[in-house]
Amino acid sequence: MRDDLKRVKKKLFLTFAIAIIGTCVVFGILYYLGIDLLNNYIEGTTLIYYNEKPYIDEFQQYVTDNDISTTDVEQYDEWMAEHDVSFYSVQEEGKVIYNKSNVDKLISPAKNMYDYRFTGSYELPVQFADIEAKVFIYTGFTIKYYIALMIFDVGFSLMLGIVFVYLRIRKIIAGYQTELEASQEQEKKARQEKDELMRNMAHDLRTPLTGLMTHIDIMKLENEADEENQKYLDIVTDKVMDIKTQMDNLLDFSMASSEKNIELDKPIETEYAVGDYLSEMYAVLKERGYSIDIDKLNWEKVKIAVNVGLISRIFANLTDNICKYADIDKPIVMETFFTKNNFKVKIGNGICDDKTLLESTGIGLKSVDMMMLRMNGNMSYSREHGKFWVKLEFPIVK
Repeated sequence: MRDDLKRVKKKLFLTFAIAIIGTCVVFGILYYLGIDLLNNYIEGTTLIYYNEKPYIDEFQQYVTDNDISTTDVEQYDEWMAEHDVSFYSVQEEGKVIYNKSNVDKLISPAKNMYDYRFTGSYELPVQFADIEAKVFIYTGFTIKYYIALMIFDVGFSLMLGIVFVYLRIRKIIAGYQTELEASQEQEKKARQEKDELMRNMAHDLRTPLTGLMTHIDIMKLENEADEENQKYLDIVTDKVMDIKTQMDNLLDFSMASSEKNIELDKPIETEYAVGDYLSEMYAVLKERGYSIDIDKLNWEKVKIAVNVGLISRIFANLTDNICKYADIDKPIVMETFFTKNNFKVKIGNGICDDKTLLESTGIGLKSVDMMMLRMNGNMSYSREHGKFWVKLEFPIVK
């Protein structure tokens, strides 16, 4: 997983790097091509003339009214400033008498408008008091076209970069999802094979265990008079039963952890869904010599949905655990509780000094937990005041 994340991060870094470089390249190409096209457009049309002519006519009127000569620079500077003129030039017979600029240096593409060599063809005659001169007036009317070009260039370049990043991320995610699905499918297949192996192994072990139990029973009958042999045979019987219990737990765990759908039975009242199994547990434990406290065992007319196969295995498993690990001198406690949304069964047993659940693999409780989860419930356990408690929690069906 960590290697996959590193690979994805590397691909994302490369994607953003390519996007940034590509965006800059596209911006540069569009910018210079756009500037050339815009300059050619401006030079090839009467755009400059129609924007300049009204200012020339007004300036001519100002010069005439105030009897201004070409040397009265301060006076026509004043007029130019009042009319927010960016650049103007005064020439006589191709010789520059005076020019002045007041321009925004950021708009460099419009710099040709401030170059008298470029603007010579757009100069118009103005009669001063002393001579007639050619005047060019520029008020920045082309700047908006260059700004529009730059905005379009930036926007288009960024859009291409974003689209590239989006498509690349989609491709990376799709590839990662494909790999993840393949990995999950492989894991699912491996789990199924493991579950199948566990079930087959458990079934295969049951056959020799059954045969072994039969031989032990025969040997007990043949050695009824020999107390020492009976003692050893009882020990062997207990160990064989332990192996059988572990096989049952293994089957339970395999069934509970499998991905096969578990169908719940029709909802029934809690007393009938769980009460019978608690009664059976009570009978088995009573027969084994345990005392049982059922004072807090009560029922309400609410319903839960369980799977009969799973619920029977759960209580059989819990009964086996109590018989193996509980202190026979301490009472077994069975309690039931009801909340707004849940029904709870709590079973507690005394902890024997010379027995502990830590001696086992814990697969029995794990199986119970898995089977409860398959029925939309949950199992928890705790140690309180010298007792080991198991709590089963079932959702109430409204």
